[in-house]
Amino acid sequence: MAILQADPTLRQAITRASQCLRAGDLAGAEQILAEVPSSGDPALLHITGALRMHQQRHAEAAALFGRARLADPRAAALAFSHGNALQWLEQHAAAADAFREVIRLKPDYAEGYHELGRTLQTLGRTDEAEAVYRQWAAALPGDPRARLALGGLLLTRGRPDEAEAPLRQGIADSTDPRLSALLHDNLGHALRRQRRNQEALAVFEQAKALDPTQPEADIQRAELLQDLQRPQESAALLAGLVAREPANPRWHHLYNDLLYRLDGADYLKSYDRAPRTAELLLGKAYFLGHQKRGEEAHAAYREALALEPDNRIAAAGAAMALNMLKRHREAAQAFEAVMARHGEAPELLSCAAESAIQSGDPQKALALCERALKLAPYDQATLSNMSIALRLMQDERDEALNGYDSLIQIYELEPPQGFSSMADFNAELNGWLETAHPGTREYLNQSLRGGSQTPYQLFGAGHALVERLKLRIDEAVGRHIAALKQDDAHPLLSRRRGDFGYAGSWSSRLQDRGFHVNHIHPEGWISSCYYVAVPQAVKDEQQRQGWIKFGEPTYDVALKDPIRRAIQPAPGRLVLFPSYMWHGTVPFRDATARTTIAFDVIPL
Repeated sequence: MAILQADPTLRQAITRASQCLRAGDLAGAEQILAEVPSSGDPALLHITGALRMHQQRHAEAAALFGRARLADPRAAALAFSHGNALQWLEQHAAAADAFREVIRLKPDYAEGYHELGRTLQTLGRTDEAEAVYRQWAAALPGDPRARLALGGLLLTRGRPDEAEAPLRQGIADSTDPRLSALLHDNLGHALRRQRRNQEALAVFEQAKALDPTQPEADIQRAELLQDLQRPQESAALLAGLVAREPANPRWHHLYNDLLYRLDGADYLKSYDRAPRTAELLLGKAYFLGHQKRGEEAHAAYREALALEPDNRIAAAGAAMALNMLKRHREAAQAFEAVMARHGEAPELLSCAAESAIQSGDPQKALALCERALKLAPYDQATLSNMSIALRLMQDERDEALNGYDSLIQIYELEPPQGFSSMADFNAELNGWLETAHPGTREYLNQSLRGGSQTPYQLFGAGHALVERLKLRIDEAVGRHIAALKQDDAHPLLSRRRGDFGYAGSWSSRLQDRGFHVNHIHPEGWISSCYYVAVPQAVKDEQQRQGWIKFGEPTYDVALKDPIRRAIQPAPGRLVLFPSYMWHGTVPFRDATARTTIAFDVIPL
């Protein structure tokens, strides 16, 4: 990518300045260029711009590269440098124009395609990015990087079946082990998303063999072994990772998360054998806290805080553990101390409000919630705590906030295309879900007890039955949103939009005595429950076994009527409600499982 030649004396100065830049001698390069008379020579402008880039003076660099391009509009190198500088300035549209000019001037320059595609993705212009990567693959058919870029983009666009072919071609063309490892890694993801788990496992093992330094392949292998109902092999793999890197908190977390689901005898013992670092102590406290082992959690947080006195997570965790121990006034004081030291944050104010509620001061809790909502108006945890404070104060604003009769709605879905009845459809869907659920008990951080939950997104994973159901769900959600009243002062109604998406989608299966603890969905706007299969016990209208209940919080508080509404499950029924609304499930006794699909809707 030649730039117009400067005169010999100037060319010598430019060469010396370039050598200084490569050696990291910015002062030397500056001195050499300061002795050169300024001119509009494109090579001089380019090297000066390169120096400014190294000095983090990106605006000046962009201006210099722009002038150089005007002086030599046929030099692809100048357009490429200009595009890079514009990227640093976050002028992505202009950068894309520059990179597009690069590949027009030099169609065999791979970096031009790479940067143009990356920039277009930043702009959200994924159709154009895909076209660029396909153009790259056609212009340089033996370049595996083009196949890696195209396959990766197709994966992000939810088209794993289409991603497979370019990734396999890239593997065939690649001679670089590290690049081959990346191609294998992406191919493993493509296969896994098609639920071809045995093939995916073999591909991730190849990725690990090609580049043993990459941890992603280990994580995928451990998860795939669980998907393949081989959890003990997964536990052995994770135990080896913990032994190899005993100070790595990620390995400890994954290992103990699986041991909890297996009722493993070694559960949490890896932390006791590991170095006593604040990060590892916080990892152990996470598990203890979720199990409501308050004394042990408090001790772990306090030890972490002793090692790192300014650790905000440890200080907040210690305060939360005091709540578990019913030392609510101390917890409230501890949260105030955390905020005095680290500043107010919505999650801290919301936790402090919970302490105030449990210590019998709903007025203070309401004030804390109002402070939190000024920082984050749609914080679901804060809204849920505000609801309880209002109810304790017998304030009618709780009804307006939650709309137990108006904002909870029931929809009886029509059979998806190809099915004459919901009974036939749900029977087939339930059969598939049996294979999708893990063979272990629930994850520690999930709301259900006595059952299992799928760990990955259901929507968009490519399963035909789920996608057919999603079309019916889309219709119901669209009707639900359209029926909502517009109210700019309401935390749910003010977010009403025509377009919506899904922040998560999963299936839960409760067994005999199973239930969901009372909880909210902090990442959602509108949450849900769709019933696939239910036990006969749900017909019990007195005890309401297996029914979904609304309004009762997860913590102890003296509410006159804790359950404000309960809904009987029925196959084919969809229930939609605000994500900040407390909800849970009444336990049931029945040998037949209660199987649901749930999701969180978000406005777009």
